[in-house]
Amino acid sequence: MPRPESLDAVLFDFDGTLCNTEIENLYLAQDILRQMGAEVSREELEVLTGGEDRVTVPPILERHHVAGTIDDYERLRDDCYRTYAEASLSVEPGATELLDDLRARGVKVGLVSMTVSRCILTALARLGILSRFDAIVCGDMVENRKPAPDPYLRAMELLGVRPSACVAVEDSPTGIASAKAAGCYVIAYTGCDIVQDVSAADEVINSFC
Repeated sequence: MPRPESLDAVLFDFDGTLCNTEIENLYLAQDILRQMGAEVSREELEVLTGGEDRVTVPPILERHHVAGTIDDYERLRDDCYRTYAEASLSVEPGATELLDDLRARGVKVGLVSMTVSRCILTALARLGILSRFDAIVCGDMVENRKPAPDPYLRAMELLGVRPSACVAVEDSPTGIASAKAAGCYVIAYTGCDIVQDVSAADEVINSFC
């Protein structure tokens, strides 16, 4: 897909794109599984990144003969809220400046995440960038999460922009699929600790600077 001739909005994913939370969430999952009696390596847990826990976690519980259930895991995980409320978080280098530059040029800025709003809003407030977004769509605000196009379509509806004039910035195959299904030009960001398969993106960058 060619780059938009005119740019009305840039829609950013959060986890693993604007903030290096994916690795923190992975460490939290590792700690929770340890509490449940399973010592699971980081490499084995990387399958959790960008996926649905109810699909990815049960095979891990089964392989490690954990007596607890996916419901037990999700209760302890609590949507990874501890990561967003307590972990040492920082915005990716150059990202804050990019957000400010886009808005100064009259380009609308949105955030589109699979993570629930309680976590995202807590993190954005801690990072001091909440006011930099013209629209925020989280996983609990749409009926169908990524890879369905719904989150991006909802963000564009809120911003009053056309897909053909939007760019999405993502770090995962799930997010890329969602943005492309919604009609966006997709730039993949690979600057965080966990780098996923971004081959379906229209363009790849490893820095916002």
